[in-house]
Amino acid sequence: MKKWMLLLPIVMVLSSCGSKLPELHIYNWDDYIEKSILKEFEKEYNCRIIYDTFASNEDLLAKFQAGAKGYDVIFPSDYMVNTLASQDMLYPIQHDKIPNLKYLDEQFSNPPYDPGLMYSIPYTYGFSGIGYDTDAFDNELNSWKIFWDAAYNDRMILLDDMREVFGIAFKILGYSINDTDPKHLAEAAELLKEQKKYLRKYDSAMSKNLLLSGEVALIHHWSGDVYQLIEEDGRIAFSIPEEGSVLFTDCMAIPKTAQNLELAEKFIDFILRPEISARIINTIWYPMPNTKALELIDPEIRSDENIFPPAEVIKRSEFLQDLGEYTSVMEKVWTELKIN
Repeated sequence: MKKWMLLLPIVMVLSSCGSKLPELHIYNWDDYIEKSILKEFEKEYNCRIIYDTFASNEDLLAKFQAGAKGYDVIFPSDYMVNTLASQDMLYPIQHDKIPNLKYLDEQFSNPPYDPGLMYSIPYTYGFSGIGYDTDAFDNELNSWKIFWDAAYNDRMILLDDMREVFGIAFKILGYSINDTDPKHLAEAAELLKEQKKYLRKYDSAMSKNLLLSGEVALIHHWSGDVYQLIEEDGRIAFSIPEEGSVLFTDCMAIPKTAQNLELAEKFIDFILRPEISARIINTIWYPMPNTKALELIDPEIRSDENIFPPAEVIKRSEFLQDLGEYTSVMEKVWTELKIN
């Protein structure tokens, strides 16, 4: 659930090999894997990777609902796995074809969005939170309520993500991120209308650049993306608010329309090699639930509690759940909020 826009183009052909090589078509979030790792897979399996990116889970879903074919491995977030599976769009995972599943942390082996990992394999996990310029604040930020502070008028950005934004309001009001009470939704909408007076915009693509340049003071964003900024500029910080946050898992899945099933399974197994997972973690700053890889990652990353949070932080955070038909109710309120 991330989405860093600087390095990878929207579509990449990673090999200049001849067209007769078998092709693996990947549909992922942008800059979510080290390019050299993809090249290594091409070399080892004598294939050609075609790499395409999407900006949101809803974009991914819309593309498949419109009849997209040809992708072999996709990277939906937790709740979207449930949505895609319920619409019969995913191929069941054959666990015996992925021996490196033995390195998966048991805490991720039976998630609520995909019991028994029937249709997906966890790739990364993380949290949404606050990325901010420490030069603009006297103290650490620890509450979502900072986004209602008029002192930062026009210097703050929230994600252009319906569930994430309503999740902030629900958490401030003391409700679950997955609340489906229309009265609570109306309360959240009123709270967000008040906040919008101070908002620069809703944005998931360029807000990181604006924080880095100093044009805004704080952004609502995903943990690993902000840590990529921190690596570049030490004045940037990240916090998971005390009210709680979205805990997400981005996953690897195989669409039913995949053209190269065997190569897709080999790719997922390749990603789960501990040395490969460790390199990905060190590059994108998102944790992966690979127990063996933890021994190989940068100690600075492993010891950071905003990347690998303690149990109490995880306890007050929530996975997004598929809201079924109630999603359309929320979408209507979201559209009205953005227009008005």
